[in-house]
Amino acid sequence: MSRTTAVLALVQMLLVILGFFALAIVLKASGYPYYPGVRWNQLAVFLRQHGMWLILLPVAWVILAARTERYDYGILSYRVVWLGGVGIAATIIALFLYAAVHPFYFPLIMKTH
Repeated sequence: MSRTTAVLALVQMLLVILGFFALAIVLKASGYPYYPGVRWNQLAVFLRQHGMWLILLPVAWVILAARTERYDYGILSYRVVWLGGVGIAATIIALFLYAAVHPFYFPLIMKTH
């Protein structure tokens, strides 16, 4: 396994762990789960309850990257897998950042008469 693969895998794992704890801090500071009159963002709640399962994504990516680094599989080359790893890291950042910035919303109640 090359150094760039190991560094990218560590970055992915670090993003999952830091995003999980940052989201937990934001949700607790916002009053989750007991703040009345607030609708919690379903993505934020899902990532808070099941976000640590995302740690399996970098593990699977490392296995695929190590395998394609040794053997050439045509279209599934090491460069494509490495770009996929960068995409995984960007997706993890985007998910946790969106969930942390928008953890809840107030329901809009309007009378129509």
